[in-house]
Amino acid sequence: MASARSDPAVLLRTEHAVARVLAQAHDQAEAYPALLAAMGGSLAWDFGAVWVPEDGKLRCIETWPDASDFAAESLALEMGPGEGLPGRVWAADAPAWLTGVPTEGRYPRAEAATRAGLQSAFAFPVRGAAILAVIEFFTADLRDADEHLLDTMTSLGSQIGQFVERRRAEQGVRDADARKSAILNAAFDCVVTMDHEGNIVEVNKATERTFGYSAAELVGRELAAMMIPPDLRDAHRNALKRYIDTGQERVINHPIELRAMRRDGSEFPVELAISRPDLPGPALFCGYLRDVTERRRAEKAVRRLATEQAALRRVATAVAAEHDPARVFGVVTEEVGRLLSAQTANMVRYDGAGAAAVVGGWNAEGVRSVPVGDYVTLDGDTVAMRVWLSQGPARVDSYEEIEGEMAQSLRELGFRAAVAAPVWLGGRLWGAVIVSSVKPEPFPPGAEQRLADFAELVTQALANAQARQELAASRARIVEAGDAERRRLERNLHDGAQQRLVSLALNLRLAARSCSPDDENSRAAFERAGEELAQALEELRELARGIHPAVLSDRGLEPAIEALAARTPVPVSFAIELEQRLPEPVEAAAYYVVAEALTNAAKHSHASEVSVRIGRDNGYARIEVADDGVGGAATGDGSGLRGLVDRVEALGGRLELESPLGEGTTVRAEIPS
Repeated sequence: MASARSDPAVLLRTEHAVARVLAQAHDQAEAYPALLAAMGGSLAWDFGAVWVPEDGKLRCIETWPDASDFAAESLALEMGPGEGLPGRVWAADAPAWLTGVPTEGRYPRAEAATRAGLQSAFAFPVRGAAILAVIEFFTADLRDADEHLLDTMTSLGSQIGQFVERRRAEQGVRDADARKSAILNAAFDCVVTMDHEGNIVEVNKATERTFGYSAAELVGRELAAMMIPPDLRDAHRNALKRYIDTGQERVINHPIELRAMRRDGSEFPVELAISRPDLPGPALFCGYLRDVTERRRAEKAVRRLATEQAALRRVATAVAAEHDPARVFGVVTEEVGRLLSAQTANMVRYDGAGAAAVVGGWNAEGVRSVPVGDYVTLDGDTVAMRVWLSQGPARVDSYEEIEGEMAQSLRELGFRAAVAAPVWLGGRLWGAVIVSSVKPEPFPPGAEQRLADFAELVTQALANAQARQELAASRARIVEAGDAERRRLERNLHDGAQQRLVSLALNLRLAARSCSPDDENSRAAFERAGEELAQALEELRELARGIHPAVLSDRGLEPAIEALAARTPVPVSFAIELEQRLPEPVEAAAYYVVAEALTNAAKHSHASEVSVRIGRDNGYARIEVADDGVGGAATGDGSGLRGLVDRVEALGGRLELESPLGEGTTVRAEIPS
C-alpha cells in the first residue's frame, strides 16, 4: 500500500492548474468540469465529482470522467448531511479521507465503488460565506491519509469558493444592471439633458427614435425649437428664465403631462419629469419623457370596454327579465346606438322573400329613422343585404354610390354609413342588428364585430322567448286536456251511472207502493233503500260537480259561480260583468280560482263573508275573491292555491295572493282572454 506523502511539486502544479481554470472560466458551470479534470489529472486520481447543496440535500452536478457506471450512479443520487463521503464533509465542514471504501454504514455507493475498483477517496468543502459545494476524488490505489494534500485542497476549496462567490456577485451586478436598464427604459423612454440656456446637451437612443432626430442634430440646438409645439414655446422659455433669475420653479421634481413635437411636426402626448442634478457650475436639467400615446389609447380602450361591458350587462339583464322580445329589441338598439356614438339603430327580421320587417328601433333626438313595423325591400348593396348574403357581420362606409330603392331611402333619411351583425335562431339566420350614422365619417374598424356580441344576446332573447312560448303552449295543452277529460268524466257520470241510479230510485218507489198494505216491513225496507239511494245519488252529483261542473259547460261562468255560492256555508256576494263567455280554458281556470278561494274561506279562514268579482279588461279576464277571515294563506307546496298558480300561469296569466295575518285573504288572477 502506497504511503508516501504527496510530492510538493505535484501540489504546486495542481495549484497552478486550478489558478489557470479560475482565471479563464466565466462562471461556476464552466469552472467545475475543468477543475475536476485539472485537479484529477495533476494528482493522478481516477474519478472526481462536484456535489452542491439544494433543498437540504447534496446533489451531484459534475463528474470526471463522465462515462462510467460509477459516474452515472453518482449523478442519480442525493445525499443528506453525514451520508456518504460528501455528506460527511458537508456536515463537518472539514475535509475527509477514506482508505478502503467501507461496505457498511452510510455509504450508498460502496458496492459501485467496489465494482469500479476504487479503494481510496478524499473530499473537501468549497467554502465561501457558507459551504458552496463538496469536491471528491477517488483512486484505485490504496492510499493513506495525506494531511498535506488535504491542507492544500482546503486552501484550493477556499480559492474556488471565492471565485464562485465573486462570479455570482458579478452576475448579480450584471443582472441588477440589466434590471435597472430595463426599468429605466420602460419607465422613461427618453432622457434629455438641457443647459441653463435651454440648449440640448445630451440625448439617449430612445429620444432619437421617438423624435426622429439623430443626436448630432439635437445637441447644441434649443430644446424649445426642436421638441416643443409652437404654442407652448414661449411658456417654456419664460419658465426657464424665471427659474434661472429667481430660483422659482413649478415643475422641477413634479411630473406633468403636455404635448411634444416630432421632427415631422406631428404632436403627441408625453409625461415629463424634470430634475436638476446637484453639480457645480451653471444649472443643468435632466428631462425624462415618456410617450403616453399608447397609454392614452389604452385608457380610452379601457373606458370603451367598461362602457361596452356595462351595456352588455344591461342587455343581458333585459334578456333575462323580459318575456316580450319587442322590449328587448328596444333595449338592444338603444344600447348599441349609444355605444357606437351613432344616431340610429334598428333590428330587422328577414322574411326570406327579399324583404325584412323592422322589429325594433332607436334614434337620437332630431334624427329620422325607419319606423318599427315597416317592411323594407332588400335591394342594392345595403348593409342589411350584405348580412343576408354573407350571413356574417358587415359594414357600409358610404351609401353615396350604392344603387337601389332601399339605398335611396336611407340617403333621404340622412344615413351615410352603417354596420350590422347577424341574429341567429335555431341555427338559421333570423335577422340583423343595424347601427347607422348620419355623419360623413365611417364607423371605426371592428365596430361590426363589437356589434356581434350584442347580436348574440338577441339570439338568446329569441331562444328564451321561443322556449317560453313552447312551454306555455305545452302547459296550456295539458290544462286543456285535463279539462276535456274532466268534462268527459262528468258527462259519463251524468249520462251513465247517474241515470241508472235515478231509474233505480223510481223502481224502488214503485216497489214500495206495490207492497201489501199489511206488509209494512217490506215497505219500510224499500223506503230506506230509496233514501240511501237518494243520498248516494246526491254524493255522485257532488263528485261530478267536483270533477267538472256541468253547469259551467252548459250555461257558463255566472250560473256556475252562483251554484258554488249557494253551496258555500259562508255568505257570498258576487258581481260578474262579462259581455260574452270566456274561452273554455279561461272559463274553467276562473271557476277553479273561485272554487278554491271559497273552499279556503269556508274551511280555514273562518270568514263571515266573501265577495267575488269577475270582469274583462284590456284583453284579460280579471278574477278577485276576498274574505274577511284570519288570513295567513300561502301558495306553497301542498296548497290548493299552488295548483291554481300553475293553472293560471299555464294560460299565460298571473295569480297573486294577499293574506296578512288577521286581515283576511284576497286572491287575484289575470288571464289573457
